[in-house]
Amino acid sequence: MISLSNPSRITERKQIRIKPVSVFQPSNTHVKEAHDKSELDQELLQAEQALEQLREQRQQLIKQTKREIEAEKGAWQEERQKYVEAAKEEGFQAGFSEGKSEALTTYKAYVDHANHLVESAKHEYYSLIEEHEETIMEIAIHTAEKIIKQEIVADHKSFLPIIQAAIKELKDQSEIALYLHPNQYAFVVQHKEELSSLIEPNAKLMCYVSDEIEENGCMIKYPYGQVDVGVDTQLEEIGKALIELAGEGK
Repeated sequence: MISLSNPSRITERKQIRIKPVSVFQPSNTHVKEAHDKSELDQELLQAEQALEQLREQRQQLIKQTKREIEAEKGAWQEERQKYVEAAKEEGFQAGFSEGKSEALTTYKAYVDHANHLVESAKHEYYSLIEEHEETIMEIAIHTAEKIIKQEIVADHKSFLPIIQAAIKELKDQSEIALYLHPNQYAFVVQHKEELSSLIEPNAKLMCYVSDEIEENGCMIKYPYGQVDVGVDTQLEEIGKALIELAGEGK
């Protein structure tokens, strides 16, 4: 029989330790989205400030021109009154007629000068706009780029039409391979059947994930070459075309 009262056989009690609960840390994705939104807000503010500055400069030019015109009119009125008073004092019709004629000539000169000031102000305003046209367009394109990227991050469906349009251009190819960023890969694979319907029945459509592809990017390879249809590439091409078009209009 085994004695239950033997102290040496009492099993040592195990110490139970409670692990500390880790504090939840926000994911890098949320931090990045907040940072991107902050950058977008800052760039929108800069664009608005640049346009507001141009508006203020235009208003200043218009106000300055109006002041100069009013000053010229006032000077002419004073000059004309002098001629009239001089003619009255002399009391000679010939002298009055001569003064009147000279006053009218002076008035015409002031009017011509005022018109010249208005035209100069208009020319200076349009020159100012033309000088900053490329900068304004670059700000607008960069802002649009940020907005489009934010929309794609929020809704992957916005990315699908870009790939669909590219596949339609290559629908006669026997093999088409899509290389995608990890963030877009799963979504595109879910719509692989829909994309496959755009090509020939015997053609193959393959999807690969690649960490070399930038987010919102897509490289399409086919037997005779490859084409980059990523959002950044498309926006860059659009931006170049707009800037070139603006340059041709000058």
